[in-house]
Amino acid sequence: MTDHSSGWGTVTVTVGFLVIMLALSGCEFRRIAINDPIRTDDVAFIVPGHTTRSEVVAKLGAPDEVIGSEEQAVFRYRFRVAKIFRVDFSWILFIWSPVTPDLVLAHGDLGTDVLQVVFNSNWVVQEHAFANQSPAARFNPWPF
Repeated sequence: MTDHSSGWGTVTVTVGFLVIMLALSGCEFRRIAINDPIRTDDVAFIVPGHTTRSEVVAKLGAPDEVIGSEEQAVFRYRFRVAKIFRVDFSWILFIWSPVTPDLVLAHGDLGTDVLQVVFNSNWVVQEHAFANQSPAARFNPWPF
């Protein structure tokens, strides 16, 4: 007597694997960053009242914007992150149909974060803070 149940289990797993791979092959994940993101660890060296403009520029580079007056100056470092998730279901139809309509689900976020560093008239840091913390830093694959 031969047991054929193990053969069906292998076929089921193989078909299931192929279906999952087929579905995922239409997925596209993209992350686009403009300027290097600055994190709190990257600005840990800044000590208000002690850190100078040259030290900030040496560690973080040139700022994107400088705003100032005689009493103080503000450096602004901007960085943007875009995250896109896209699923195209139409390519599956080309197997059965010569015409493939667009069946695309997509979701994306674009966020701008800003680090501000305030200097006194002697170019010593008075304070620093992140002005925006965009939700684009988190990735959400849900397309709606």
